[in-house]
This record gives sequence, C-alpha cells and structure tokens, in this order.
Amino acid sequence: MDSKGKNIVDFGSARKNLKNKKKEDQRAAKEKQAEENRVKFGRTKAEKKRDKQTTDRREKKHDGHKIEPMFPAPSEDPKE
Repeated sequence: MDSKGKNIVDFGSARKNLKNKKKEDQRAAKEKQAEENRVKFGRTKAEKKRDKQTTDRREKKHDGHKIEPMFPAPSEDPKE
C-alpha cells in the first residue's frame, strides 16, 4: 500500500491483457475451425467443373424429352 492507502498494483492493465489474450484465443479457435471446414467442405476446381458438366448434360437430356403442343392453347380473351 502506498501512503494514500491505495494499492500500488494496477489491475486495469492486467484486465486488458487478459481480455486481449482471450480474444486472441477465440480468433485462433475460429481460424482453426474455418481451416477444418475448408478441407472438409471445399471442392477443387476440377470437381466443380465435373459437377457443372454433369448438371448441364442432365438438363439438356431432360429438355430434349419435352413434348411440344401441336396446337396453340386457346386464348383466354373473351372477345375472340
């Protein structure tokens, strides 16, 4: 204790350091989780290209099997 009866130790800076350390640890944990997710869920360019080609091929085949109407649909305009 100093002459005025106060503590000499400054706990404010200790709190700041602890808070900053906690934030750094949380950021590091988030980054670690993000890296794991990138490995787990990420796809290579070749995989994305293959999937797009497969999807395009399926859509083209599906569209090729559509039946076009022989006669136009009747008009819903009552004047005609």
